[in-house]
Amino acid sequence: MAAAVRMRRDTTRMTEIWDDQLLWYARAVRVMQGKPETDPTSWLFQANIHGTSDGREDPEWNNCPHGGWFFLPWHRAYILCFEEIVRRVVEEELGGPDDWALPYWNYTRVTNGDPNSPESQACRRLPSPFLSPDWPDGTGDNPLFLAPGPQGRDPDAAEGSSIEWPEVNPHQAMQAPDFTGAMQFGSADTDSQAVHFNPGGSGLLEMQPHNLIHGFVGGVMSQFFSPQDPVFWLHHSNIDRLWAAWLTNSAHRNPTDADWLGFTHHFRNAQGARVGLTTQDLLSEQQLGYSYESLTDGVGLKPPERLVAMLPVGANPPSEQVVAATGTTDLGAEALTVPLTPEPGARPSALPEAASPETPSRAILTIDGVRADAPPGTNYRVFVGARPDSAEDLDPEGPYFIGHLHFFGAVGDSAHHHHHAHAGAGLTFRFDITDHLTELRRLGTWDGEGIPPVVVTPAPLGPPPAAPGTEAREALGARERREAHRMPTVPPDSHPRIGSISLITT
Repeated sequence: MAAAVRMRRDTTRMTEIWDDQLLWYARAVRVMQGKPETDPTSWLFQANIHGTSDGREDPEWNNCPHGGWFFLPWHRAYILCFEEIVRRVVEEELGGPDDWALPYWNYTRVTNGDPNSPESQACRRLPSPFLSPDWPDGTGDNPLFLAPGPQGRDPDAAEGSSIEWPEVNPHQAMQAPDFTGAMQFGSADTDSQAVHFNPGGSGLLEMQPHNLIHGFVGGVMSQFFSPQDPVFWLHHSNIDRLWAAWLTNSAHRNPTDADWLGFTHHFRNAQGARVGLTTQDLLSEQQLGYSYESLTDGVGLKPPERLVAMLPVGANPPSEQVVAATGTTDLGAEALTVPLTPEPGARPSALPEAASPETPSRAILTIDGVRADAPPGTNYRVFVGARPDSAEDLDPEGPYFIGHLHFFGAVGDSAHHHHHAHAGAGLTFRFDITDHLTELRRLGTWDGEGIPPVVVTPAPLGPPPAAPGTEAREALGARERREAHRMPTVPPDSHPRIGSISLITT
């Protein structure tokens, strides 16, 4: 689609707060926001392609495919066409350069091998121009800034807190050997049609870091009209970069199925005309006219060996026996213990048998109905057998951690809940905790009797930037800052909750 190859640059490596690429972007956003929604090159029309905030129907709107194998190519085409629209505005309407390219927010970048260093934490904050209402000259109305609130951003993210490393580390996705399949890079769902929202089909990259970044930024970003937030496009530029980086491993391959390669994605180009791009058209960034500053920075660090596998929602194991369950659980800003009630008639030996390496039985924890009335501005971590008041037990690299919950696509009465039969009831997360329970028995923290409790806690945040003039204190307190965590603010009206938790054995 483009003659020259333009470089998409890393915002975390920009030496000026208002780098030219970000300044021209902000100016173009302001121009696009001033155009009527009926103009295909306007800010709202472009955002509506992904999702609307009020449920209005239009064949070109509410089309983002989440939870399927079209997630990555569709979004590649989406940000490519958006980039061309912005470039045309920069060049023809603002008199700027003709080589503008969409930057990427490299929140997965780690400096000096330490994800907890102040420099690494800075990469996981919103880029500086998104944190201030002012332009470089000090005047207000910077369009990259959104005020805290449900129609803006989460207050913690808006003030410059950073998301923590365990929520963004893409290592598991980047090491996945296949694009399709359960717990693989792209998706477990290979439907020949692009499903708008399939909450059970997300691949590893979509689950983390994609979904968790949406939850961290919160506000508009936690809902399907998230492209109204200017940082959406930089976020998806990084997700697209990670796809390109995954393919640098010669053993990794994109699907070769005709249904995937031949599927046509429809958008508007820089002139506002309709264009169709097949997935086959989208497989080479160079041929599409762009490259990334680095395909080796921010591709993940190997965590301690994981004992838990997250299962696709559609993977219902055979011969299930419900061992324990609980009803609706309201979540908040503190760690919460959810005791599971043994099911009448369940064999007392069922769970210990599943935790024994001598038997083929499995233990599956299913969390259903995860949703909120308004953006909660946080993701949640889930532990089994942990003490809620023990920082050691609540370490996401420790033996009690089993995974994350997020609310992306399950907030309020978004129109997108009407596009999928199950989305309105919330999201479902299923974890195979068999090896986890075996490890707890080995450690002596569970003796096989009773049901280990489930603990759900908001994901802590990294510290906001140090105040001006405190650089020396920050340098002296680097170790303390690495160890510092802040609990997020959870608005009371967001009402994040879990519909039910069940523990089954197979």
